[in-house]
Amino acid sequence: MIQRIQTVFLILVIIVQIVLFFTPLAVFISDLSYYKLFLTNMKNMTPDSSLDMSFLIALPLAIMNSVIIIIAGITIFKFKNRILQIRLNRFNILLIAILVVGILFGYPQWMLNRAGADVTYEYGAYLPLISIVFLFIANIYIGKDEKLVRSADRLR
Repeated sequence: MIQRIQTVFLILVIIVQIVLFFTPLAVFISDLSYYKLFLTNMKNMTPDSSLDMSFLIALPLAIMNSVIIIIAGITIFKFKNRILQIRLNRFNILLIAILVVGILFGYPQWMLNRAGADVTYEYGAYLPLISIVFLFIANIYIGKDEKLVRSADRLR
């Protein structure tokens, strides 16, 4: 029963989270530097600058996003255990919330302390919020399926 509506929403979560790998999350601008934060690295966009940040800076974000994609993929194929699907989706919502907190509060504060840079958020910072909405809608449809199965079991 993979052909259910909640599968579409879970696939949309996977697509949005994959797109997140390629979109800029934030831009940090100070008097001497200009950085763009991506999910996989922080690029130094300052002209004529050889100072580059390590990919390890953004590694926690990339790992967290990869885990979110994997859990959403696993959830699609757990269609026989709807309660587990709901729990996995709730856990995924929690992980995405942690990812959003890291993007919106963790890295800007770190860059402010390190380089005195001001932050401007790009559209990539808001994509995880769309995934939360898709997971919430998927949970609604999974709950409806569970209700339907339980009501059919009572009639037997």
